[in-house]
Amino acid sequence: MLVTPLVMGAPNFKVVYYDAFPPYSYKNEAGQMTGILVDIVTEVIEKQMGLNVVHKGYPWGRAQRMVFNGQADAFISVPTDARLQHVSISDTPVFVGPINLFTHRHHPDLDVLMRVSDTEGLRAFQILDYIGNGWGEANLPQNQYTRSLTPNISNALQMLAKKRGDVVVTDKVVARYFIAKHQLQGAIIEIPTTLDIVSFSLCISNQSPHLGILAAFSKKITQFRQQGGEQSVLEKYR
Repeated sequence: MLVTPLVMGAPNFKVVYYDAFPPYSYKNEAGQMTGILVDIVTEVIEKQMGLNVVHKGYPWGRAQRMVFNGQADAFISVPTDARLQHVSISDTPVFVGPINLFTHRHHPDLDVLMRVSDTEGLRAFQILDYIGNGWGEANLPQNQYTRSLTPNISNALQMLAKKRGDVVVTDKVVARYFIAKHQLQGAIIEIPTTLDIVSFSLCISNQSPHLGILAAFSKKITQFRQQGGEQSVLEKYR
């Protein structure tokens, strides 16, 4: 393995994750971090770039604070103005999550839902969402949409399968994971239109000694994607 001068002699690269965000990042039965983001970091930053990566999971607020104050090197998330006060990000995202629409099979207005191309087309429907969904809060405000909140995306999809709402709008990678986990394939269908995409970037603390890897990471993650590495990782979580 070629180890670039950028990382020779450098300390461990500590990446912190939200510990309950399957299939992107979560603790397995042994208490170890696993998931799509963890696997991509392992393949690109550890195996290809030569850094010794330490993966740790925490409640999301704590994980972010650890990076902001320099206790950890990086997290992977959507860049926001607040986060960019404390971190620098990769030009190329670690992963891009497509936001799609899901409904229950045999919905009486399925033909209408199939033609929905943006959030405006959802105003007449009851949307099942979950507490803490930043995309939903930003794009489907409660004063403009009929949006019922559940504790998590798993609950929202199970309610949809029981026809207790019209649609779920969410990251299709996450939705497909839970649909398979709860065996809801016969009850829920995916509308093929992608309403939006969410980019998860490598966010490195401005206090980290590893800030210099960002440019190299962007090149490596592009190559990884082009060579089919991302699809290989995704196959493990379907």
